[in-house]
Amino acid sequence: MNTLQDRINLAISHFLTSRNEKKLKRSEMAKFCGVSVAAIGQWINGQTNSLDSLKNAKAAQYLGVNPHWLAGDSKFKMLDDVDSTIKFDPLIAVETVVTTEDYKDEFVWIDVVEAVFSCGAGESIEFHFDTINGKIPFSPTFMKEKGVTEKTMKIIKAKGESMADFIKDGDLVGINLAQTDIIDGEIYAVYLAGEGMLKQIFKEADGSLVLHSLNEKFPDRIVSEENGRNFKVIGRQFWRAG
Repeated sequence: MNTLQDRINLAISHFLTSRNEKKLKRSEMAKFCGVSVAAIGQWINGQTNSLDSLKNAKAAQYLGVNPHWLAGDSKFKMLDDVDSTIKFDPLIAVETVVTTEDYKDEFVWIDVVEAVFSCGAGESIEFHFDTINGKIPFSPTFMKEKGVTEKTMKIIKAKGESMADFIKDGDLVGINLAQTDIIDGEIYAVYLAGEGMLKQIFKEADGSLVLHSLNEKFPDRIVSEENGRNFKVIGRQFWRAG
């Protein structure tokens, strides 16, 4: 499964088999993924070599496969971590929040956002979120397992390559805003000296924090007593797709 064409066709085969259907309704998949019917044809016929992070996530959600596998990550299998409780109505566009009685309990639609900071010091550092690129559906079962709610969960788009290959530029990252207490070795969205970033955090014996980049090309950053007033944890990373 070295090409997108191979993976997308295998995913479609799984999708049709699981629904006991014989033919993919391309117009419905296109509406769900926010693309044209022609684009779906290009994915199937091999005219497209890769999908951007958001389209990949939507296609994986629609077809019921692992988004990392669909993106070509060999460490994942097609059905790894797939939430089988999710049931899609392909007629619902991604931009539409589900409010009907039939569907309101099957999806929670979470905004893809960008954090905007109001600079201060210590607890006076504030941030809010601007919606930048649609919504991603999650099942209540998945959210319960992850310990998040609609209010505490945000999805951000990663910028830069400092956390590659685990988190790449443009990947979608789920953040739990309620988890700001630092667990040694976990990845957090943080603010430091005017900059928002994703970093793995390690606690040092002297009380300082190491903001570690998984990409060795990017040096670690230290949060100490001297610069700690310019540091704030936004939330812990618990999900990613790309």
